[in-house]
Formats: sequence, C-alpha cells, structure tokens
Amino acid sequence: MKRILPAAKIPRLKQYQINKSANNRVHLLSQNPPSAPSPPDRHQQRRPVPLHRVFRGPRLLGKNINNNYFIAFQNPNNNSPSGVDGTKLPPEHHSFSGYSKMKCWVQFLSTPTADTPGTTLLLHFDSKRYLIGNVAEGTQRASVQRKIGLMRVGDIFLTGTVGWENAGGLFGMILTLADSVSTSNEGKRQEREAYQKKKGIEETVRAEKVWLNLHGGKNLTHLLATARRFIFRKGMPLNINELSERADSQRKDWEATWKDDRIKVWSMVIKPESRSSSRKRSHEEFTESTLLESTDGKQETLEEQEDRHHQMRNSVVSNMFDSDWRLDALIQRKLSEVKRPAAIFYRDGNGSVQRYTGAMVDEDPSVPDIDVLVRNPWPGALIETLPPTTPSTSSVCYIIKNYPQRGKFNPKVAKELGVQPGKDFRALTEGKSVTTPDGKVVTPDQVLAPGKEGGGFAIIELPDESYVGPLLAREEWLSKEVMGGVGAVIWILGPNLTEDPRLQNFMKEHTELQHIVSSKDCCSNYLALESPAAAAIRLHLLDSERFPIPVHSNDIPLPKTEGPRPYTKARAGLTLQLEPKLELQEETIIQHLDTATVIKEMPKKVLRLANAAREEITSADFEAKLDENQKDIPSKDAEVITLGTGSALPSKYRNVSATLLRVPGYGNYLFDCGENTLGQLKRVFGTELPEVLRDLKAIWISHLHADHHLGTASVIKAWAQETSKEDFTKSNKLIVASDDGMINWLKEYCEVANYGQDRVEHIILNPASGYDHQFSPEGTQTVGLSSIQACPVEHCHGALAVVFNFPNGFKVAYSGDCRPSNDFVKIGQGATLLIHEATFDDELKGDAYAKKHSTTSEALGVGKRMNARRILLTHFSQRYQKIPIMDSHGGKDQVAIVAFDYMKVKVGDFAKLEAFKPALMKLYEVEEDA
Repeated sequence: MKRILPAAKIPRLKQYQINKSANNRVHLLSQNPPSAPSPPDRHQQRRPVPLHRVFRGPRLLGKNINNNYFIAFQNPNNNSPSGVDGTKLPPEHHSFSGYSKMKCWVQFLSTPTADTPGTTLLLHFDSKRYLIGNVAEGTQRASVQRKIGLMRVGDIFLTGTVGWENAGGLFGMILTLADSVSTSNEGKRQEREAYQKKKGIEETVRAEKVWLNLHGGKNLTHLLATARRFIFRKGMPLNINELSERADSQRKDWEATWKDDRIKVWSMVIKPESRSSSRKRSHEEFTESTLLESTDGKQETLEEQEDRHHQMRNSVVSNMFDSDWRLDALIQRKLSEVKRPAAIFYRDGNGSVQRYTGAMVDEDPSVPDIDVLVRNPWPGALIETLPPTTPSTSSVCYIIKNYPQRGKFNPKVAKELGVQPGKDFRALTEGKSVTTPDGKVVTPDQVLAPGKEGGGFAIIELPDESYVGPLLAREEWLSKEVMGGVGAVIWILGPNLTEDPRLQNFMKEHTELQHIVSSKDCCSNYLALESPAAAAIRLHLLDSERFPIPVHSNDIPLPKTEGPRPYTKARAGLTLQLEPKLELQEETIIQHLDTATVIKEMPKKVLRLANAAREEITSADFEAKLDENQKDIPSKDAEVITLGTGSALPSKYRNVSATLLRVPGYGNYLFDCGENTLGQLKRVFGTELPEVLRDLKAIWISHLHADHHLGTASVIKAWAQETSKEDFTKSNKLIVASDDGMINWLKEYCEVANYGQDRVEHIILNPASGYDHQFSPEGTQTVGLSSIQACPVEHCHGALAVVFNFPNGFKVAYSGDCRPSNDFVKIGQGATLLIHEATFDDELKGDAYAKKHSTTSEALGVGKRMNARRILLTHFSQRYQKIPIMDSHGGKDQVAIVAFDYMKVKVGDFAKLEAFKPALMKLYEVEEDA
C-alpha cells in the first residue's frame, strides 16, 4: 500500500503488518515506533493510543489513484476522566490544581440578534480561553467588533443540536484561528532563524503545532468533513469530541466527561420526548448485536459500523487541518489524464520544469500523450463520498466547573511537623506530600486549611418544549459530585420557552442558583455590530433614499404575563465571575449604539456636499437628461441591494460577498451568499423580508471559497419555511446554480440537517454539462430568466463568471472573483448591469495578480470593453474602509458606482448616486481603523 490516511487522534503509521482473522477482518499486528504528534492541550504531552485493527478507506476521486488503502482503527470506548484523546491528566490536576485561585469569568459574546443569531460565551482564564454555546453565523464578526482576541481559544464547546443555526460560523472561525496560528508561527520561525544565524547555530526550525479541541453532538465530524473540498489548512490539527447518548449512558460514578488542567466538564445529551407513538424502528432500537452488511460484504454490528464510519470521517478532517501536503509538490501524470484548469508542467531537454501551454489530448487527438507534472490535490479533496448519516435531534448541554481551591497554608504547623521551609513548603501548597529529614511523610491535608469547591455553571440549550421534561429529569441536578460549587445556570431557550411553567418552577425551586436566560423572547434585536451600523447611519445622512438605517429595536419583548421573573435577561457583555467568588457583573454590558452622537459628529463639509448633490439630482435639467440617456435601458426600476461588499472574511465595516437583485415582474436573485447573508437581509428589509423571500427565484454561487457561500444553507431554510406557510407557494422551487462542487456540498450537508434541500433545483455549469443553460417557456414563466450563461475565470478551480438574461432584454453580468476575463467580456457584451469585483486599488496591482483578483481600473476596463451601461464595483479588501479611486470610465452613458453594505440602488438611479461621489470621497478620505 502506498499511503495510509491517518485517522484523527492516533499516531501516524508508516509500516504495517496486517493479517486476516477467521472472520476476514483485518487486524493490526505491529507498528513502527511512532513519532507522536503534538498534544491536543498545549501544556500536556500526548500519549499513544492502543490500536486494534485497520479498515479500508473511502473511495478516492481521480484516475490511477490507489483505492486500496487502510485507516487504522482505535477503540472509541474510552470514557475515562481525561483529555479528549484519552490522555490521563497528571495527578495534581485531580485535586489541588492551583488554577482556581486565579480570577476567571464567563462573558456573553453575543445574544440573539439579526447580526448574531446565536448565543456565544467566552470562558476566560489568563492563559487560555474557551468558546461555549453557539458558533453561529456572525460570531467571528462580533468578536472583531468587541476586539476580543481568540488566539488563546483551545476548546470550543457547542451546545444544542448540530446544524447551521448553531454551528454556521464554525468554518469561518476555524479558518481565522488557523490563519492566526500560521501567522504567529511564521513570526516565531523568523525570529528563531534570525537568532540562530546570529549565534551560528545550524538547526531546522519547526513550528509547534497548536491543537483546537471541538466538543459537540452527533454529526459534528460529518459537518466538518463536508467542507473538505473548500477548506484546507496546515499546522492546526483538530480533535473532535463527538458526544453521544451511548457514551452518556456508560459514564460511571459521576466522572467528568472531559477535563484539562483548568476545568472539568460533564456533558448531558438530551433527547426530546417522542411526539408520536407509532414510528418506524429507530436507530436507537438497534442493539450492539444487530448484524449489518459492511461495504466489503462482511457482517458487523451497528456499533462497529458507527465506529468505523466515525473513524473515516475523522481521517478526512485530519487531512483538512493536519496534512503534510505541499503546494510545490508535483506528481507525474499522462497529459490525457489531466483536465483544465489544472496548472500543467513538463521537463524540457535540460531537465528544467516549464509551464505547459499547449493543446490538450481531448482537444486535439494528434497531440502526443506526454508525461507531465501537476500539483498533487490535497488529501481531503480526493474523498468522493462520506459515510451516510442522519440528522440528530439530541441537544448537548454542559456543566462546567473549576478545580477545588486549596485552603490556606499554615507554615507554623508545617514547621512543627518538621518540614523545612523552601521547596518542601512549595510542594505542600501544590498538593504534594513531602518527607522530613527524619523520614516522616507529611501530606498536604495536614498543613492546609479546608479548601472550597471550584466555582462552576451549567449551560443548557432547549430548542423547544419537548426537551424540557428530559432535561429536568436528569440525575445530575441531584448529584453533589456534579453540582457542588455550581452557582449559575445559563439557559439558551427556543421560542415560547421563557414562560414555560416547568422551567419557571425549576428556577424558583433552585434560588441558590443564578439563572440567566438568552432567547429571542427576552433579548432585543439591537445593533450588535456598532461599526457598520454607524457607517450606515452616516451614509443615510448623505442619501436617505439609497442608504437605509439597518432595521433594529432596542426594546426587549414584553412577556405575556406581568410580574417578576426568576431569571436575569442576557445582554452582550454581561459577565458572570466564577473566581474568586461568584458574582454577576452588569457594568461590563455593551451599551447600545449612541446614534445621536454619530449624527452630531457627522462632518459639516460632507453634509454641504451631500446637500449640493441632492439639489443637483432633483433639478429639472438633471431629470430630463437622465430620462433621455437611459430611455433604452430595460428594467430601470430593478433594484440592487449590496448585502456584503468585503473580501476574504467578515470585518468591522464590510460583510462577505452577497448581492440581491430585485427585478419587478420577474423575481429576486441572489449573487453569492457569504456568511450571515440572512442577517444582512433582516437588517435591510425587516418586516418586508417574508415577501422578499417568497419572491426569491435563484441563488448563484460563483465559486467554492468560504466567503462566497457559507450563508447559503440558512437562506434556503428561511425561504423554505416562508414559502411553506401558504398553499400557493408550497410547490415553489428555488434554483441554486453553480459548479458541481457547491451542489455536492449542499447534498452532503442535508444529511446533517434538513434545510429544504428537497425543494431546491440544482443547475450545474461545468465542462461536462456545459456553461449555457436555456430555460423552456414554462421555466422562464416560473423563474423569470430566459438563460444563464457562465464561463470559467482565473481565480480557483471551478470559479465562474455568469450572465443572467431576462426575456425583456435586461442583462446582468456578475464576475465573482477573478482576473479580467476576455470570455466574460464576450458573454456579457452589452450588459445592462455589470457587477465586478475590485479587490485592490491600482497601486496594489501586484497583489491582484498574485491572488487572482482585479484592481479598480481593471474592473472598469472590463466594463468598458463589455459596453456595460451600469457598473457596480464590489468585493473590496478588508484592510481599510475607504472607497477606491475611479479616475475614468467610458462608453455611451456608462455610469460606475461603488458598493457599500446595506446599499439599495435602482439601475435607473446609478447616475443619481454618482452625483454623491464628492461627498462620499470626503467622508472616507480619513482612513478609519478597520
């Protein structure tokens, strides 16, 4: 076998001796001594985990790829109170840790709003952080807004069920953490190399790997593995602790589910009450002895199958984040086996590697089928399919405690017992026994006053009322071993649960606990992201017609009945101090945006320029000229809403890519759908959003980079829910058009959660299916489009630019991310509207070329050659908040404008917005700290 894909949480194996037992199962007999990877906790050493057998890995994509490979299998039933990988902790961590004497607290990073749909907590120690709760879309952006550094986050504890509502921001969060670690490691490496060079030391500098531990419910590993085609990072391995009812029930003597040197965690996997007595035989009703057929025809129990599938998924995730794959590693292939747009190289007569630019064998059969070199695909992308799974309804909750705080050391008693001051005193305070000079053993309890329980809290997520009974029936509430020292319960509650009488009674009966509730029913939809909201208000002062104030409310929803409540309502910034004593601190609450101050501080010169622009565009001469210039433009009342105008990752001022087009008489169309696009839609449309969703006809995804599609699942689900409310829209279909990579991801994710996939119609545009999709007359009647045309562009594998053609001649061209493209100019010729990326200013042309993006002038040049009537520039670098310089453009009545988040502009009003250019340039001439 050529290569073994390493399973997560096991040593890498280089050589195997394998043998088939009587039942034909492959068993591992021996292995070379492994070099153990870095530990999951940065402060403890990882130990080898016993291996029992290996099994055949999933099928790999591509020709001439060896599919006969194996993955080492480990025994997953390790329920000892230990780290996520089964590593036993040092004895001192089981009693006198010493960490509990340090100040620590839990703070609300977010509560439910349009910007931050989930509830996220940050558990803070001086040297480490833990994220707890939801990592929903918008979580990363909220942390940027709060200036909360996440570099020290080593563990993420996800609550609730695994799905996009709770974990939609996880991918972006992991990417940002991985990039931060990579940047930090590179800086350390350079410093070390400089030091070694100065000292004359010749030694290879290797960066220390920083592990991230993820804890959550069933399908967490599967969810992450679905992203293998578009997420690949090196140097930050993931450990995934997937919590199940099976492991929950096998726990003994109230031992912690997981612990490190700071906290102990008890997980509670809550299964909802059954809503029906007649149902098919459930997954849980199968027993360990139920025999199933495996892929190679051998029989195995359900438990063995589950474990095998879990190991396979872990292997995929391991290769996504801890691979030794290199970009510059080339492998040899026959030219006929390679497909464009892969970069192809060959060796010339001198043995030098050159770029191959000739024809392909399938294009011209006379071309010699020579040996060429191509880059080796990253391992995760080679896995064609994942093992099947089904959605899980179980909700994960946690009880989290610090270690006990040791009592005060009594030096007088220690001396009387013969202990010598110095290191022996220190050892006793650290919980270690010492031996006196006369051979007497002195234990810590002889010289330390009684300690106190470590402070702790429970975090409970209940999606609906069916979870309340099973949660309240848990025996953990009655266990002194678990609840000792716990002083608070943080409740994340679904709709209508804040007034549930069972929960109210529980809170009243447990007044010794501080109860804090986070729910849409008791938290306001305030402007959680102050910086973009303030920017939107300033733009509104310039032009209120095209720059709306984000829809929000600072009012807390009123309860259905009057009277005091036995809980505190959560607010962003609210802090629960755990040590040195339990204390709720409200002075840290984030105050609502002071809009009056934003208005007051608006520069007067900017307002004067804006007033001049308003006078200009309302003049009779301007209106007459505008009508004459664009009398031939179809659908002038079509409206463009720029929901996300930034590149790469969400920032303080710009969200990632998403543009909505509303064409009266035809429908609504979404071009790209970055993280939290749904939240941006809520901020723009408010109570009008249901109508907007009902009229949504198609979503276009330009390519599989995370900043362009991680909001798709939540938008589809919102559309499906809204259109299911009325009989006349229940049969509606929503088109999702893209390369096959995006379509495959949507199909895989629907095994984790049902988001409305059965009502989605996929249109795949690629070399196999073609790039020109023509709609039938019936299809045009339903979708509003006559055709969708696309072309490959230079950016990444599968990147496409697109043109939407409407029956009345209205034509919209969208570039996605790309270098300037002649093919795009060709298919977009005569476009009514061109939406083109302009990631970099002209002085950064080198960056644009290297990263396969466009500059401002290049984007305008595409519009000029395309003869586009209206040009919208978007997808700007997140480094700064200024607007690009646009010196010139050309063509008949060609108008170009710049996009801002929340902007709404009709095609016929581009010239009006262009009149505000002097005011906009003045507003942003002072670069703000992004």
